[in-house]
Amino acid sequence: MIEYDCLTVKDKLECFSLRQIDGNVGILGEGNSNKEYLVKASMRLVNSTGHFYINGEDVLSVTSEEFKDYLWIKLSEIPSDPYTLFSELYDIKSHFVEIVMSHGLGDEHYAEELALEYVKLLGLETSVLDKYTFQLNPMEAKKVEIALASFLNPEVIFVEDIGCGLNDVQVNVILNSLLDMESVTDSSFVVLDNDPAVISRLADYTVVLYKGEIIEEGEEVLSFPLHPYTQAYLGGYLRPSLPGRGCKFSSSCPFSSFRCKEEIPKGANVGRSFVRCHLYPW
Repeated sequence: MIEYDCLTVKDKLECFSLRQIDGNVGILGEGNSNKEYLVKASMRLVNSTGHFYINGEDVLSVTSEEFKDYLWIKLSEIPSDPYTLFSELYDIKSHFVEIVMSHGLGDEHYAEELALEYVKLLGLETSVLDKYTFQLNPMEAKKVEIALASFLNPEVIFVEDIGCGLNDVQVNVILNSLLDMESVTDSSFVVLDNDPAVISRLADYTVVLYKGEIIEEGEEVLSFPLHPYTQAYLGGYLRPSLPGRGCKFSSSCPFSSFRCKEEIPKGANVGRSFVRCHLYPW
């Protein structure tokens, strides 16, 4: 179960708050949504303020040494570019071994057995463990990073733009691999993507992020979008916009009023969703 309390990265992410969610969360946003800063802040890669709770524990308040112990066990990451996850100096098997042994969870033999179990589960040949990063094709690299992020059964796994560099058929295969992995682990996914279809397949709860702000969230966002931005996004007719002093989408919104341009929407609960838009409540 995850929860965010006003997680903020200056000029990038504005008071990202999310109530306790038990299940997979999808973060839908364009390239300029700054959704990647949610991962960077959660992994303590950038300076931030606020809180990030995993099962009631604020992982951003622990010491640096304690946080290192949490990596791979409490939280892990599947980046959009899998090749950034590996060192070219070591074969794939060595990455599994190093993680297991650095956490004091077992010896080399135990790590290898665990790695074998997970690559088989993902339909990979066991020989992939003897390969180096430059020897992996894109599909192998994606599946190996899924195995590496999942094999210690972390509580939360960040999944970033999973379809990057893949065609539609390959994306579907990878999504099935993630769902297979979910069925054998206790991990929850935080899925960050610009593709609503990916969010729909993997997430139980959807958050729409626009220029670093949450504008809409709920369990039915993709089926019943309320915010004009979300409607335009899902409808495929977005236009470039310049942020105003009020709602950041006001310069492109067909329903924009003077109030929208000057006053930041506070938000309202509408049905099973929460939306920040002056159109609601009616």
